[in-house]
Amino acid sequence: MPPRGPASGAAVGVVSLGCPKNLVDTEVMLGLLQQAGFAVVADPEQADVMLVNTCCFIAPAREEAAAALSEAIAWKQAGRARAVICAGCWPQYALADLTVQYPQVDAFMGPDDVPRVVSVVQQAMAGPVEPRAITCPPRYLYDHTTPRLRATPPWTAYLKIAEGCSHRCSFCTIPRLRGRYRCRSLSSAVQEAEELAAEGVIEVNLVAQDTTAYRDPDTGAEIADLLAALGRGDGLRWVRLLYGFPSRVSKRMIDVIAGEPTICKYLDLPFQHADREVLQRMRRPGDGERYLRLMADLGAAMPDIALRSTFLVGFPGETEQAFRRLLDFLQAAQLDRVGAFCFSPEPGTPAADMPDQVPSEVAQERFHQLMALQQPISLARNQRWVGRTLEVLIEARGRKPGEWVGRSFRDAPEVDGVVVVSSRRRLELGHLVPVNICLAQPYDLAGAPDR
Repeated sequence: MPPRGPASGAAVGVVSLGCPKNLVDTEVMLGLLQQAGFAVVADPEQADVMLVNTCCFIAPAREEAAAALSEAIAWKQAGRARAVICAGCWPQYALADLTVQYPQVDAFMGPDDVPRVVSVVQQAMAGPVEPRAITCPPRYLYDHTTPRLRATPPWTAYLKIAEGCSHRCSFCTIPRLRGRYRCRSLSSAVQEAEELAAEGVIEVNLVAQDTTAYRDPDTGAEIADLLAALGRGDGLRWVRLLYGFPSRVSKRMIDVIAGEPTICKYLDLPFQHADREVLQRMRRPGDGERYLRLMADLGAAMPDIALRSTFLVGFPGETEQAFRRLLDFLQAAQLDRVGAFCFSPEPGTPAADMPDQVPSEVAQERFHQLMALQQPISLARNQRWVGRTLEVLIEARGRKPGEWVGRSFRDAPEVDGVVVVSSRRRLELGHLVPVNICLAQPYDLAGAPDR
């Protein structure tokens, strides 16, 4: 392969793994690279440099990262790429191990290295970069002035309002990987939202490790103030709040979501469990009774609110009785969307060394029991919409002629269901269409445009 540099259009291919928060970091790196004259390509065949932005929150995420990194290395060894860069949480987590395990990688970057991605790529193209100390804890957080090349469809975007986490959940590595909680100013977040709207974005999804902990570092404005400001903006049709913390949902926040038409009547609140003793061992506040009271308050203010949560099963000390309390809570809660995962003993976390570890096969069985219980609940929640009209954001053609696929306010990108729309006329991607719902499945809805 003849040598090329940025001035001659050297190309960078990117693999972004993990959550939307990590995707925003990827988009910032792409924006900086594009600004510096690099071409960004989707086809690895065209890439001079392969950049893999990794996640390592739990063991399966590290396995996915290892597979992606090995594939990128194979491209390099086959002479199809000149350099491979490993970025993100995994180098932050285990740089020393990675440099030994992957000597073919030309450079490693932690989250604090995002703003220096251009120099890292330039150095890697010239040869392997001597690993430098990873900043610990990370401190970087982008703002509205930072170049960003979005990887999402043109009508939707993620907006990261804060970074890091100051909670001390006993099972979680995020504070180590991402540093202490730090927020952007309200004016910066609002200005970015306005710029996104000017680019044609109609849906913005607010993300952070805990969006409900948001506090403007200069004025003290809270998440309710940010939501109110975004709700008053022009151009956006949907603003959705992801990754909230149940104990931080205030009455004012509920009132703002209920009162602002632009704010989706949707909340993502990872409860993690419902048994008080298990939650205490997790170092999380609350219990099933408090969560049910919160949900009652949300439902009273917004009868059609869509609630999503995630749960961790097989946590050390989770007895059969504690797991039964979790199932009872799910039956009472009637959540719209539920995700679950099995406990992973992450090195360096208190939970990894706790007594009464639950066998992995027991945790897997509990996972399947939980999801089996939730499926008819999700179906019942979806059936409430049969015979009603929902605005649907059209995003793709369906599998059959005359079929389209989109999402309603109840569906966050990638993690929730879809609405399948049957229409004889062509529907425009990125447009909101009123749809009469005629069919409900456990995860998806189906209907036809309202004429």
